[in-house]
Amino acid sequence: MHEVVIHMKQLIPISSRPIFILVVLLAVSSTPAQTKPDPIAEVKAALDAQVAGWNAGAPDKATSVYYDSPEMLWVNRTGIRKGYDLIRASYQRTPAERSRMGAYSYEPLHVDRLSRDCVFFVIRWKIESNGRTTMGGVTSMVWKRINKKWVIAAEHAS
Repeated sequence: MHEVVIHMKQLIPISSRPIFILVVLLAVSSTPAQTKPDPIAEVKAALDAQVAGWNAGAPDKATSVYYDSPEMLWVNRTGIRKGYDLIRASYQRTPAERSRMGAYSYEPLHVDRLSRDCVFFVIRWKIESNGRTTMGGVTSMVWKRINKKWVIAAEHAS
């Protein structure tokens, strides 16, 4: 360290040192800081992608946010279903059915980061068609980061 200071003193005249130090400080302060991922924002973005997939009539895009595993859990008033294939099959529609799917929207009600790789998210959702709500309710989802991707590992809809 002393060698660097000695060399700096020899290379930079005294009158220029304050300017040199200012330039170094500005360079360091203008370096973009590494931003940490925000799990809640990432989950909201994934949910928005699901909504966009539904609204575009693209079931593969809408189901891509679910955990592609036999362990994916779906709970509703009729009971429990397990497995991604059941979820995916429930989203498949004929082209005529897709035109009547309606517009999906949601309102966040509660969100909680449970861990670095797990988020609990509760929303009020609705499907509107021709200006009226055809379906809707409240759903709670457990989102997990699996293989660097946020997916719904469990969902309860009512």
